[in-house]
Amino acid sequence: MQRLSTHVSWIVGVVGIVCLAINFSDVLPRRVVTAAPGAADARKLSVTFREVAREVLPSIVAIETKGKAAAMNGLDPDDEENPLNELFKQNPQFRDFFRERKGQREAPRTTRGMGSGFIIDEAGIVLTNSHVVRGADEVNVRLHDGHNYIATEVKMDDNSDIAVLRIKDAKNLKALRLGDSDMAEIGDWVLAVGNPFDVGMTVTAGIISAKSRGLGIARREDFLQTDAAINPGNSGGPLLNLDGDVIGINTAISSRSGGSEGIGFAIPVNMVKWISQQLITHGKVRRAYLGIQIQPLTSALSRSLKLDGVDGALIARIGPDSPAANAKLQEGDVILELNGRKVATTQMLQAVVERLEIDKTYKALIVRDGAKLEVPITVREMPENFLAGGARPGNGGRGRQTPQPKEESFNALGLQVKDLTESAAKELGFDDKVAGVVVSGVEPNSAAAQAGIAVGQVIEKVGGKKIASLKEFDEALKTASLKDGVTLLISSPTGKSFVVVQSDGK
Repeated sequence: MQRLSTHVSWIVGVVGIVCLAINFSDVLPRRVVTAAPGAADARKLSVTFREVAREVLPSIVAIETKGKAAAMNGLDPDDEENPLNELFKQNPQFRDFFRERKGQREAPRTTRGMGSGFIIDEAGIVLTNSHVVRGADEVNVRLHDGHNYIATEVKMDDNSDIAVLRIKDAKNLKALRLGDSDMAEIGDWVLAVGNPFDVGMTVTAGIISAKSRGLGIARREDFLQTDAAINPGNSGGPLLNLDGDVIGINTAISSRSGGSEGIGFAIPVNMVKWISQQLITHGKVRRAYLGIQIQPLTSALSRSLKLDGVDGALIARIGPDSPAANAKLQEGDVILELNGRKVATTQMLQAVVERLEIDKTYKALIVRDGAKLEVPITVREMPENFLAGGARPGNGGRGRQTPQPKEESFNALGLQVKDLTESAAKELGFDDKVAGVVVSGVEPNSAAAQAGIAVGQVIEKVGGKKIASLKEFDEALKTASLKDGVTLLISSPTGKSFVVVQSDGK
């Protein structure tokens, strides 16, 4: 009986300890594994990336080109139209290398290039960059399933860097949807797809970093900027939104290393739609034009022109017998709207103008001398050599350097100027008639130097007044205020631009 009592006591004790442990556990902190805040949203985004990649990859192609090395040897490393100039800017040693090889004769050998593209029509139409296929003797298109096809047609528009390829006899092609790049906003998630370094189809993610970028690598630019990784070989591949719609063609990168550094650029798909349709229909791009040289507005220019802001495109030059000349537009006019569409930047004006119906009249809203005017303009087809010539938007360029006379004194702007003779204009490289005074000297660190004025340029207007002699220039300066800013129309053989010369108030 005593032994049984002992066992019962032991059992009761154990049960008591267990109960105590259970009760005590209620007051101890429990370690519960919970998802971090936002993890569910991150998983949803990951699923979206996965679904978009799965949907679009069958429509992305790798492009391989074959050409003759002799064609490359014939490129002049000092030619402004050399397609390798961007490479030379980033790696000057390559220009020296090509200079050494210039003129050398070598036996032709096959060279290969690579890039990306994507299908936009199940009939076998592929989009890519023109720089991917330019100069190629053969363009091979490799589909996602591994099948290879030789492009039977290659249509290019070098002004926008867009090309359309056609392949035949390909089965079960899947076309990508073309979206609306105007709807893309800074901060939107995007995916870039292509064949970087020929490693195979690759998907990278990032955001839209900026819009309406211009790099000076093509004559028609309105790039979307993204930090999605873009590397050599990605050119021609699509930039996609989270719906799987194409919003751009990956085209270029800004890089010191030659690889991705988070600054990539894509041609907006709304530009691509129109140009690709032109190439498919006509084999070339038929653009409307006004025949003007334009420049963006700065705050200083805006104040001098009595504008409310910096939206608009400033006319710096009007070509003779152009649609703009026939419409009586003037240098110094600012275009705010065309065909009912607002014009905030020079790129926007170019995009609106070139897609207008040729030989049709449209209304433009402009500002002239502080007053708004509505002007009818009949656009015409752009001549083929218009964009290839010197009539490109720019900062006025630099004329040929002429000796700086020591006997003359600098005026209040920090300039030495002389009457422009016909022989001097010809020597400076002006092909058309130009009137004004020529800059013969610029005082270092002066207001004129800070405005970018250079020796050899011609001043055609002061504060909106045309000048044709040194006397007229001096008279115009008397009524101008350096403190408020003096607006000058500067001309050089490469174009015209307005600049504001202003003192720093000291």
